[in-house]
Amino acid sequence: MKFIRIVFTSIALIVFTNAAKATHFAGGDLQYEYVSSTGGSHKYKITLRLYRDNSGATILGTQTVYACSSNYPTVSATLTEIPNTNGQGVVAPTLFDCVDQSNAGVTIHVLVFEGEIVLPGNAPDWTFAYDNFARNNAIDNISNPGGTGFYLEAKLNNQIGQNNSPKFVSEPVRAFCVGRTFNWKQSVIEPDGDSLFYRISNVKDGNGASCSSTNITYNSGWTYDQPITTSPANSLSMNSSTGLITFTPAAVEIDVMAVTVDEYRWDNVSYTWRKIGEVNRDMQIAIASTCTQLAQAGVQLNFQAPGIYQDPDNGLPTVDYNCLDSTVVLKFKVKLDCSTISPDGTDFRLTKPDGQALAIKSLTANCDANFEATQITVKLYKPLSKNGKYFLYSKVGNDGNTLLNKCGFPMNEFDTIQLNVTDCFVADYEVENVTIDNDKNPVVEWSADTASYPNYLFQEWQIFRKDPGQTTYNKVGTVFNQYKYDFKDNQIGFIKVDQDSYDYRVEMKLNDDMQGPSNDVGSILLTRDNNVVPIVDPDTNAVNLEWTTYNGWAVDSYAVVLQEKVSGTWMQEFVHDHIASPQNPVVAPDTTYQMFLELLPGEYRVCIRTQNPVDTQYTAYSNCLPIIITTPPVPDTVVVPNFITPNSDNVNDEFIIQNIEDYEDFSQVTIYNRWGDRVWQSEPLYDNSSPWRGTNQNGTKLADGVYFYTVELVNASDNYEYVVTGTVTIMDAQ
Repeated sequence: MKFIRIVFTSIALIVFTNAAKATHFAGGDLQYEYVSSTGGSHKYKITLRLYRDNSGATILGTQTVYACSSNYPTVSATLTEIPNTNGQGVVAPTLFDCVDQSNAGVTIHVLVFEGEIVLPGNAPDWTFAYDNFARNNAIDNISNPGGTGFYLEAKLNNQIGQNNSPKFVSEPVRAFCVGRTFNWKQSVIEPDGDSLFYRISNVKDGNGASCSSTNITYNSGWTYDQPITTSPANSLSMNSSTGLITFTPAAVEIDVMAVTVDEYRWDNVSYTWRKIGEVNRDMQIAIASTCTQLAQAGVQLNFQAPGIYQDPDNGLPTVDYNCLDSTVVLKFKVKLDCSTISPDGTDFRLTKPDGQALAIKSLTANCDANFEATQITVKLYKPLSKNGKYFLYSKVGNDGNTLLNKCGFPMNEFDTIQLNVTDCFVADYEVENVTIDNDKNPVVEWSADTASYPNYLFQEWQIFRKDPGQTTYNKVGTVFNQYKYDFKDNQIGFIKVDQDSYDYRVEMKLNDDMQGPSNDVGSILLTRDNNVVPIVDPDTNAVNLEWTTYNGWAVDSYAVVLQEKVSGTWMQEFVHDHIASPQNPVVAPDTTYQMFLELLPGEYRVCIRTQNPVDTQYTAYSNCLPIIITTPPVPDTVVVPNFITPNSDNVNDEFIIQNIEDYEDFSQVTIYNRWGDRVWQSEPLYDNSSPWRGTNQNGTKLADGVYFYTVELVNASDNYEYVVTGTVTIMDAQ
């Protein structure tokens, strides 16, 4: 007889010893698939999958499977090996992911056999069976392993319908190490949608007769449902719904165990769940003293994968990230245990370069048949859109653990994976103008190149102001319309804009990232050395203006402009003869001007204006300073009588206005009756040598009574109009 012994030393060395004829079965399963029915008979395809140590005796290219029922004679089928298909081949890489296979001298092969068998009828107790010899003599948990056969079976109740058995897709041969907790998934495919129940079952030895078997005898300390020495003792468990076996090995040993999957189908006749079949799997487990250093290192990125490397600057494991991707793919050196992945993404915390946290939507993994994965995909709620280094920090997820590799070693909490975000767009925008509007509020205007950033990521514009004497900018407003490029700062106005200049900048928020501040532009501040209003006598008082340099563009000239207020409304700007104009500008960089006013009485304001010579849609105004021109009082030398007696007695017969001759430019007198009707008006120049004598315009004497007058006077020297009003009484004393 030939036998094998596996010994795991402190350096995880595996030693194999051979003797004659043993086939060295390490695992296997038997599955069936319904093909067709003819009359009362039913054809099924049988698949036998055997895992063996290739150091054992060669297995023949044909194998026999039996089908037995208490209701029918036993039938058999010859299965033929299917070369190079269905996944047969070397499975050693999976076997030795956790332990060192150096110098092992062994590989595990899978062989697949297929054939058809015809059942003569329906029965509740069909059993498909396979029996062969032998196991490894090195197995620790069963008695006489070298003399124990290898037996597989599957069952079918086709009285309630024909059936396809569940198909095992995970590998039944694994190597583990002492002291780590393992989650070993028994994965199946259920083609009919039947309900499945997983359980640990007895390992069986064939009796040499068709479909006949005996439960093997376990050595002391082991049982069929506790086939591995664990810590704590007897703590191995299996999830009946998922097929996940969880255990922590406590000793170096080689063990065998069996798993059975029962399937149930709803019976519409009896209205109950009825068992329709089962399949079992025989498995060999090797426990080493230690796992490999690679396994012990825990969850680590695979630096051999494209786009994954160690940052030479900080030594952090790094993953390249394409701008605007919403996923991050992490590839690992050792496969992950999928049962330790929190689908809600809580195994990681993501932060931006500035330290602000970003939400993770989910973690997904393409788990293989063994419920293990070489990579996971981190799904973000929003794509990353700003260049820089982002950081994924591992943490305990909502499932109560960090990520574990398949060998039970964790990704330590706060382990860091760096995301290097490159090739992102640079949003192009700038402040074009800061002007003071008619309400004496600063207005900020900016522009943006919409082709420089994805419009759909836009969230808001933020406007910042730096106050006089300060070094920092503070947020003063927000604009949520990405196509609105102006903002009125209502916090600043009136007295404030007459006292100080204010600097502004804007910043775009895209995808929760601030894109960086724009250029700075300050408002124009206009001041004057004669800051007293009203100005009564401007002929003798020049107004000296001075303003701050404007930095919104390359200024070539400034204009000094006036506005007049008429009936409460500021009229269109006009340029006085003595005020700089586009035809006579203040050439930059000069920012001073001496202004002489020749204005009629009224309310005015003076401002500084400059226009962008390239983009003429932008005009910057300074604050406006008031100028009030008032009518001077009538000189004391002008005396108007309030009583006349036009009775031709040469006493007080005439309306004589003293010193009116001083107003040679204009001196018109108008008389009104008590109803407001004009009754008499002089020539433009009132002549005391032929004055008004109490008559109407036709020379007819007016009735005695009180009359109203206006005297309009224009001083030829200062060109100001004076208006004198009052009453005069006519009394005929005849």
